[in-house]
Amino acid sequence: MEKKYKAVIYVRVSSKEQEREGFSIPAQKKYLNEYALEKGFTVVKVFEESESAKSAGRTQFKALVKYLTENEEVQHLLVEKTDRLYRNLKDYNILDPADWVHLSIHLAKENEVLSKDSRSHQKLIHGIKVLMAKNYSDNLSEEVRKGLNEKADQGMWPSAAPMGFTNNRIDHTIEPDQKLAPIIKRGFELAATGNYSLSKLKRILFQEGLRSPRAKSELSKSQMQRVLSNPLYYGDFYWKGAFHKGSHKPIITKELFDRVQVQMGLVKKGKLTKKNFAFTGTMTCGSCGCSITAEEKIKKSGLRYVYYHCTSGKGNCPDVTYIEERKIDSWISEALTQIQIPEEIIEWTKKALQDSHSKEIEYQNLQRTTLENRYRTVENKINKAYEDKLEGHIDLDFWIQQNNRLQLELSSIESQLTQLRTSKESNMNQDIQLMELARQAPTLFKSMTTDEKRELVNLVLSNPRIENGSLRYDLKKPFSMFANVTNLEKWRRERDSNPRPSA
Repeated sequence: MEKKYKAVIYVRVSSKEQEREGFSIPAQKKYLNEYALEKGFTVVKVFEESESAKSAGRTQFKALVKYLTENEEVQHLLVEKTDRLYRNLKDYNILDPADWVHLSIHLAKENEVLSKDSRSHQKLIHGIKVLMAKNYSDNLSEEVRKGLNEKADQGMWPSAAPMGFTNNRIDHTIEPDQKLAPIIKRGFELAATGNYSLSKLKRILFQEGLRSPRAKSELSKSQMQRVLSNPLYYGDFYWKGAFHKGSHKPIITKELFDRVQVQMGLVKKGKLTKKNFAFTGTMTCGSCGCSITAEEKIKKSGLRYVYYHCTSGKGNCPDVTYIEERKIDSWISEALTQIQIPEEIIEWTKKALQDSHSKEIEYQNLQRTTLENRYRTVENKINKAYEDKLEGHIDLDFWIQQNNRLQLELSSIESQLTQLRTSKESNMNQDIQLMELARQAPTLFKSMTTDEKRELVNLVLSNPRIENGSLRYDLKKPFSMFANVTNLEKWRRERDSNPRPSA
């Protein structure tokens, strides 16, 4: 009797847009069940995730890891492709196939099977794809931020409505809450008299119906203060540190708001600007484990120097060494040179990436053909319905109803076809661009801003620490694999034994 290998399926969408673009959970489950049947696997459990991969939830991903840990007889994990399983490097470290003795991970649409026995070039390519998944997630977040910033620039509050306002779901703006807005306004009027403390004011408003949104109890003093100092109530607002003229209907006047700031002592005093150093928050002291901080020194000559040293947060540190920022900068640049990939391996990996994408492209071509056929069918239905209306076979109201439904379907098909055309080329191009980026990292680092340098250090280095006046660190996955590909002889042997790269 043929042995049946046990497998689990993991499917995920992170947005409604992805469901419309063909990533729906039912579509993923259907594809992976067919894959399991083809391979002779018995699917014993399916994990479905419908939340954002960056959210604190990801309950099903955690449940998947727990299940695989407790059930070693399950030998296969089936997912559509890399970005359905991983959306950040933390996920990759948890479910790195190289660390699981009994498990093989099948990326079905990429024609990829990974395990602890995978060849080094397979692991490298997989690491690149994980980075691309993270890059997609970061780009997605960036697009969301850009959208919110654009909304703020147009004068529209871009987040959830605060107390006293409600979200208008039709035009995506905020408007005064009919029940709470009058209470908020009365709160400002009472505060403007100067006769009420925050404690007394929040108690009065609680009695009139103002509740803490979560606890449904009396506001805290800090919550009451935030309400009274929020310019959104008179029509303007701050978003990401920038001031915007609001376009929504205000609850109070600007004059009333200003009187409250004076009477309640809420006028803020100017604060000293906090210095932004490149490597604060990225390193620890190798001797005591405390954070490394930075301070600026200006010489009599006027030259500016930045020094890093241990905070001695646990007491007297035995190794409080002052190190100039330029020295740390050079150490980081040197660390980045380790992840440069030789040209010969880049060319080899490009071919492997092309092979890896071929199965997905084949599937996309099938999807495109199906969609194009459906598009023609819907067009024919639209034309037929119009002819029936002209000939009097159907009445006007029925034709309008049918036509609207078919036009919506046509628009949906067009959107899916556009997404297929762009994704087929962009996925491959992004992977290759990442390879080139790895080569240029040391050069690019020199021209980065302080924020960009800090982000890169957090992305690439694991446990960076200052020990005996020098920087010590490990490279995070998959960058640690990039550092190991400098052995060209090993790669040449692998290439010669496997002329057609298989990702």
